[in-house]
This record gives sequence, structure tokens and C-alpha cells, in this order.
Amino acid sequence: MATALVAFIFLPAMLVAGFARAADPGPAAALVMEVNGATKPPLAVHREVAAGTRIVIAPGAHLSLLHYATCSIVNFSGGTVSVTEQSLEAAEANIESKQPGPCPHTHKIALAGPGPLGGGIVARGINHDPEYADITSDGLVVITGARAASAVSADVLDSNRRLVAGDIPIREESFRLNGALPPKRPYFINIHFRGQSEALEVPIAISASNPKGLLILQLE
Repeated sequence: MATALVAFIFLPAMLVAGFARAADPGPAAALVMEVNGATKPPLAVHREVAAGTRIVIAPGAHLSLLHYATCSIVNFSGGTVSVTEQSLEAAEANIESKQPGPCPHTHKIALAGPGPLGGGIVARGINHDPEYADITSDGLVVITGARAASAVSADVLDSNRRLVAGDIPIREESFRLNGALPPKRPYFINIHFRGQSEALEVPIAISASNPKGLLILQLE
């Protein structure tokens, strides 16, 4: 069983990978929460969007983005959106709504080499145990990166690595915890990949202080 080694660094939302444009991408600055209709570049749910990306939304199409630095969800209808590390810029006529969103905790895992190496980046600095990734008991886990599409299921194990919840299906590169895990206790998430017998293990801690928790596992 492969084990992720974790070292968390508290920084603003300076995420290292972007997927919305191919050449010279900036740091990831937003996450697609919903998309209906055509966009240019083409986007999918739970796809990260790099800073510096200009998104053209077709007439009648709708797009919802979670902006990392401001921890806000903005819904757009048609028009053009410019994504920067500081904001999402669009004409007021194309902004349907704005609302507070989760401040994501991003756990970056390098899969190259003899074993996976993990490190954390938090959208806004929060004091917590640096060995574990904070998430609420019913929190959403989003998997991004080159290996995300091959992630098929997840297990949750307790601190003694006894199975708590097994065979959680991963759909749209995401899954949600069932809400039954007691807070302030350590657990492990095991991610299973298509065509691979070994699971990727990520230590987590259940938090009661972040009701809109979102954990992003960024696989590289």
C-alpha cells in the first residue's frame, strides 16, 4: 500500500497546476462547480482553471466557478470571464449570482518516483495539525491532475486502518464523505485506481470548524 507523506504549508491560493489552457498555464485559481452548454476552452465539472485564462461562454450557456483566493462561488450566463488569482472578471450583465463558497484545502501529491510524496496548500491560512488534511464529516473531496480520471473508488479507514466506509464511488472526479465520522479524530482515505492494485493513502482529520469544507487532492 502506497502511503502519502504529508507536510502542510500555509499559503494563499497559489496552486501549482492549471488545466484550462495548454501553453504556459498560471497557477490554478478556480474550480468548475457546474457547466451547462458550450465554453471556450471546453470545461468540465471539477476541472481546475488556471490564472490568466479567458473563458468565452456561449449564449444561453451557464458556468459556475469557485474562486480559490476569495472563497466565493460566482454563476455566469453567457459572455466572457477572465480568471485571475485575485478575482473573476466579467460584465455585470453576465453575472447571475455570487455567494460564499468553501475555502479549499489542496493536498498536492507527486506520484512519480518510488512512492507518492504529499504536501498541502490551504486557500487561507488556518491553524490545524500539519500532518493531516482537514475536512468536515460530510465534506466533498475533489481529485484533480493527470491521474484523476482513473480514480474509481475510495475507502475510509480509522487510525488503526480498520475499514469505516468502503467502496465509495468516485464520480465526476469527486466523492463526498457520509457525515458519520466524529470530529477531531484522524482517519485515512485510500484512493483506488483503474488497473492498479495498490491504493493511494491520504491522512485526514475531521474538522467541526469549517462547515463548507472542500478537500482537493491534486495528483501529479
